[in-house]
Amino acid sequence: MKMYYKDVTVIAPTLNEEDNIGTFLHEICKLYRGIHVIITDDGSVDKTQEIVRRIAAKSKRLLLLDRSQKEEKGLTAAVIDAVMKVETKYIVVMDADTQHPIQKVKEIVEALRAGNIIVVACREKVLSDWALWRRITSKGATFLGDAVLMLNRMSCKDVMSGFFGIKTDVFKERILLGKKRFVGKGYKVLFDLLKQLPYGTPVKEVFYVFGTRGKGHSKMGLKHFLYFLQSLLT
Repeated sequence: MKMYYKDVTVIAPTLNEEDNIGTFLHEICKLYRGIHVIITDDGSVDKTQEIVRRIAAKSKRLLLLDRSQKEEKGLTAAVIDAVMKVETKYIVVMDADTQHPIQKVKEIVEALRAGNIIVVACREKVLSDWALWRRITSKGATFLGDAVLMLNRMSCKDVMSGFFGIKTDVFKERILLGKKRFVGKGYKVLFDLLKQLPYGTPVKEVFYVFGTRGKGHSKMGLKHFLYFLQSLLT
């Protein structure tokens, strides 16, 4: 018997993911009966939005949030906009490029239902063809992020993760109280969130293997590392 997921909304920020979005939505809806999904799109110029609209026409639980006309573009800004539209008890944020295993959503949701405030999917192994500069900046960013969280008596094995679950009311509260501390153009919304949680908040962790993208190309660039440096100081 399948478990119902009517109390969960998956938020997936997208930009030109036409090669992956259809598969992503099909798998999410197949595995998690009743789940809600918000695709928050930053103005894709390919067929991403067209594909989402076609699938959404058959499902009341799928919403396309078109941010094409928004002045502030960025993954973090896209996630924040989507969070404020969520009506379910829990939120899971993840990518739609298949690097975040959809099967892990179940484990994250179970941990949230067990009473955890925030659950982070941590990469225990990375199967990727990252360039050397990206590997170096990732390790550097992780070290700096860990140092900042230690000051708040918090610990997370993957502060750079883009895959996590959280109670909706907690996420909305942090946005309302500290929206200026989120770097909208940045890509590490989890870190911006963690640094604002109450002193000593426990972080539940689950682990997964970070795979290669299904299709398409990563949007990550050096500018995103600079945005993260801004997050450290905000």
